Amino acid sequence: EKEKKYMLQVDNLRLRDIEKGFMSSKHIFALFNTEQRNVYKDYRQLELACENQEDIDGWKASFLRAGVYPERITSEGGDENGSDNFMHSMDPQLERQVETIRNLVDSYMAIVNKTVRDLMPKTIMHLMINNTKDYINADLLAQLYSCGDQNSLMEESQEQAQHRDEMLRMYHALREALGIIGDISTTTITTAMPPPVDNSWLETY
Repeated sequence: EKEKKYMLQVDNLRLRDIEKGFMSSKHIFALFNTEQRNVYKDYRQLELACENQEDIDGWKASFLRAGVYPERITSEGGDENGSDNFMHSMDPQLERQVETIRNLVDSYMAIVNKTVRDLMPKTIMHLMINNTKDYINADLLAQLYSCGDQNSLMEESQEQAQHRDEMLRMYHALREALGIIGDISTTTITTAMPPPVDNSWLETY
């Protein structure tokens, strides 16, 4: 980063969004010169691609701080609205300041949107866990203590005991079957098949 490899003149540079291709998933924007000059060497515009919208917003914010503003969007007739025409004709510096504030507000709202989307599930889980803890401490424990014999609450039900016994019987049966199969595979001796019997003499009768 300390060594300067490339340098771009930011005078008259603007940003322009480029639509993604059919097979491309990257977000692309381009740098171009408003006076139709080459941006770098023989390139009229430089296209930059990022993996996600967050990286795109970061690059645009960096270019904005360097004085590179987005391309001005015009209406269908090719004319801008009256207030923008007035600022452009009366005070170009004020126009740049308004455009800077507008882009900063857009970047700030994108950050707020991302923060809210990140905090919402965490807040919901926090409230659910705290409400569950309050219910356990305030209501559930009181109901358990009011049942009388607390030891009976920890006893195994008859259905669970029956299910456990069935699983144990199945487990031991499977182990016994596996042992029998292992004995057969290790002790069985195989012999070759005997030759076929010649019964051609039966056909003469």
